[in-house]
Amino acid sequence: MSEITKRIVTALITAPVFLYLIWLGGVFFSGIILVLSVVIQLEIAGMISKRGGSVNRMMAVLLGVPVLFLVIWPTRMWLLFLFFFIMTLLAETFRRQEPVWERLMATLMVAMFSPALLSSLFLIRRFGDEYTGFVLTLTLFLLIWANDVFAYFGGKTLGRNPLAPVISPSKTVEGFISGFLASIVFVLICHAFIPDFPLSLSVSVGFAVVCGLFGPIGDLTESRLKRSCNIKDSSDLMPGHGGMFDRFDAVMMAAPAIALYLHALDFFNLI
Repeated sequence: MSEITKRIVTALITAPVFLYLIWLGGVFFSGIILVLSVVIQLEIAGMISKRGGSVNRMMAVLLGVPVLFLVIWPTRMWLLFLFFFIMTLLAETFRRQEPVWERLMATLMVAMFSPALLSSLFLIRRFGDEYTGFVLTLTLFLLIWANDVFAYFGGKTLGRNPLAPVISPSKTVEGFISGFLASIVFVLICHAFIPDFPLSLSVSVGFAVVCGLFGPIGDLTESRLKRSCNIKDSSDLMPGHGGMFDRFDAVMMAAPAIALYLHALDFFNLI
């Protein structure tokens, strides 16, 4: 089975399930985001290990839970974070092996990275009423996926000029433009065909611009981290796609940017 076929088959199996959980919202949406966060944490811990580093994986995962849900239950989750933070400090203080400082910093980074970024999905899913939150979250993922697909094929067929050769030699300016334009086109499709689309046309285009810019930045960020570890994929969990980090790197940068965009517009009464 070719690489492209594996990507298509995996996407056709996983995407409908994920979209269904977005539609259900509530505990189902929270559960899948928690699973994603933990899996990505473990993948990043594995990447650090391949560089010769060390991570307290159990404490990183425990610390990540309150970080992820801090936007929903601020006081309770902050107290839980403080508890696990103290436990982490104690565990590393009385650990005999060196290096202590590097392991502690690596543990805290793994604890924060994916939970902090993925928590922004809750801000989007809970924005406005239930229907608004669902449509905005759905649109975010549709735009990210459209950007990814068209950037891939645009780069393969038209790519001539490297986008960031030091970070990711395979990415091209033509691929970036193809993906960016796809984001614009797909948000116009969403605006036209999704009933009672909650954003005006101008705000929708801004939504697509943010996705079209920050999605690729997330991809480049992960590429930079993988390159420093001399690996191609964060794991082999998803055939044709690599790991969860590979699949959600664009979302992890675009979602916080979109959350900031929406809440800034709401603050200034521009929505």
